[in-house]
Amino acid sequence: MLLILLSWLYILTISSIIGVSINRVLQSQKQDTIITIFFGFFGVTLLASIWAIPFAINGYFHTFLLLITSSLAFLNRKEIVTFYCQLKAKLLELSTFFKIVLGLISVLILAQSASPPFVIDNESYYIQTIKWLNEFGFVNGLVNLHVFLGQTSGWHIVQSAFNFRFMYNRFNDLSALALVLGNVYAIFRLHDYISKKNTSKENLIFGLFPIANVFFFQFISAPSPDIAIYVLSFILLHQFILCYSSYTKQAFFTVVLLSFFMAFIKLTALPFCIFALVLYKRYFIFTRSTTSIIVLFGSLTLLLFAIKNVIVTGNLVFPLQGIESLKTSWSLPESIETYFANYTKPYAYHLTAEAFENASYFTKLKSWLLAPSLHGVFNKLIIVLLAVIPFIIGKSKNKKAFFIIYVVSVITMVFLLLTSPQYRFFFPFILCFSLWIASKLLVHKKSIQVVIVLSIILAAIPLFFKINNQQITNNKQLAVSSTFSSEYLITPYKNSKYSEDYQTIQLENISIHTPNNVDFFWGTGDIPLPALNQEQFDFFKTHFKVIPQQRSEDLKDGFYGKELK
Repeated sequence: MLLILLSWLYILTISSIIGVSINRVLQSQKQDTIITIFFGFFGVTLLASIWAIPFAINGYFHTFLLLITSSLAFLNRKEIVTFYCQLKAKLLELSTFFKIVLGLISVLILAQSASPPFVIDNESYYIQTIKWLNEFGFVNGLVNLHVFLGQTSGWHIVQSAFNFRFMYNRFNDLSALALVLGNVYAIFRLHDYISKKNTSKENLIFGLFPIANVFFFQFISAPSPDIAIYVLSFILLHQFILCYSSYTKQAFFTVVLLSFFMAFIKLTALPFCIFALVLYKRYFIFTRSTTSIIVLFGSLTLLLFAIKNVIVTGNLVFPLQGIESLKTSWSLPESIETYFANYTKPYAYHLTAEAFENASYFTKLKSWLLAPSLHGVFNKLIIVLLAVIPFIIGKSKNKKAFFIIYVVSVITMVFLLLTSPQYRFFFPFILCFSLWIASKLLVHKKSIQVVIVLSIILAAIPLFFKINNQQITNNKQLAVSSTFSSEYLITPYKNSKYSEDYQTIQLENISIHTPNNVDFFWGTGDIPLPALNQEQFDFFKTHFKVIPQQRSEDLKDGFYGKELK
């Protein structure tokens, strides 16, 4: 815990300096402090993405980052002092109750991030994606080694910049820090609401964010892009409502930059860019002067996203099927690309590919609604919320702003139903609408405080006591929650919950490391590069007649899929 805390303080220092510098470029010096830090994350992501094209994101990159940060700190020293004074004042302004709440939540998040990782995707590709970035940067055709490595996220890029692997190999805790920042942002709003400093309904709605910690906690001991999306989206939606009712440059730039950042982290967040377009059009008399800076950030984000995709996957529009005329020599073989394009949608509907192909749309929707465990619960909740929220909008003060959020949520849901309707992609709207309904019930100070305390207790229970999750998931990898131990007070648990035992196999011109103790198809854990599960390799070799091969003796040159005769 202590080492993670020290790394967070350093990350916050770097990010705040870069965030303040971005605010100065935007001429938006009165920006919220927490949003400024996320601007810093975005800035580091863009810098690291540029660096990763030719180089590894290692100690040399960090030296480069320190030089830039030091220069920016000197150039913007007055603004940085103002930033820290503003943050200090906001923290000191909190009531004793909220100071204790914020302290408890932060300590619990620290404890959870120091505990064994719980997210199964961490073992299949989070660790390995970040390790490739740390050792080689963007690698041509990496998708041919492990399909999921093609999903290299902007969040993994910024995590690779802030995991300090060149010094210590147990830091992968940026998602936990993002959740802390999300809670700070929310508690500032909730304090303003309860103290009657600002009694707007939006402060209550988005101030209730901490009650969702009970859901988030089990997923923050790994660098999950989903957590980043949930935190950023809730801040974006709050700022959108504020800006829609009364334009401010700070809120407008928040919606614009966070929507760009979210799209770079996860393509399923692209609909959030609609909010920026709405504000740009609504306040064109003010926003037209910002066009050049928006185009600059937007073009840079889009360009880096495209370059990353082309290098790593050979497919400009990955994870969608590629355009034949734009494919490269390291693109996925068509048999594999087609299989996964056809596999994703049936999986989301909880049907086999054959059953999905023959099913009517009603049957597909029924299967989706009646999905087992948490999937079914959240899928039903989505439908209920989409049916109920229009009636609540009619009684809302900011009808138009909430109506636009509702319309975007419907657009998002339609898009997901046509592609991959997994509830986690819709969760930002589930969170927003659920907190909105909760704000209708929690109107008194005492009831709000009781619910906040109860949420802390519920979030802490699985942290200190093993919980059997078989009632909410069918995945045996998630059957038992990860718990904290006193041995993690100083040093955190390693990045993988599996041992690092492996064996090496020779596949023509490539030596593959395969784990001995990872017992699921996609799993690789934290073994050396290049890593591939034996079960996955055997399946691809048998089913697709394809094996991964190096493009040259240098791993930086990447891989291609060799089709066997």
